[in-house]
Amino acid sequence: MICPTRPTHAAFAALTIVLAAALTGTTAARPTMGAINGATNGDTPGSTTMVVDMAAVEPTLEQLAALREVLAQFEDVDAALDAGFERFGDCMSGPQGSQGIHFTHGERIGDPNLEVARPEVLMYEPRSDGSLRLIGVEYLVFQQAWHDAGNEAAPSLLGREFTLNTTLLDEPFYALHVWVWQHNPLGLFANWNPLVRCGDAATHGG
Repeated sequence: MICPTRPTHAAFAALTIVLAAALTGTTAARPTMGAINGATNGDTPGSTTMVVDMAAVEPTLEQLAALREVLAQFEDVDAALDAGFERFGDCMSGPQGSQGIHFTHGERIGDPNLEVARPEVLMYEPRSDGSLRLIGVEYLVFQQAWHDAGNEAAPSLLGREFTLNTTLLDEPFYALHVWVWQHNPLGLFANWNPLVRCGDAATHGG
């Protein structure tokens, strides 16, 4: 069981308050995530879903608050394991910071469809007491599978295009990190976070 998430940066704490307030505010004029179970790569949304606004430069506060609400269950790493996520390696760090420990969902990674409410990877920061704190999510799709599904352009979610990684795994993949639970001075979508600590054991990524 992990400890409840607590913001580690004053600015992020203030943002959290704003995000919570957004849940009870008026509906944004442009499309929002709603239940955020809708696909964002061309799939037809269900009766209770809405497609994320792909033209937005940044996600709305309402979208981020909704994402936090839907994925809050995974603050308990046992819930992530029960949902099919598995730990992938040790805490990953690099010159610009860390990404934490990755928990991957094999079935989702094997599916080229991308949904905001169904991330392929969860990221956790290890704590000194051995517990894990949820810090963000990563959306991931293999390059060949994505284009074999009929997509010409690189994938995008929450108004941000994925980056292509050709070195970390056996085959190239597109990825997008979203630091929903941990402030990142490098940006909401940065690959690394200098505020995340790995402790003694770490895997160094490229």
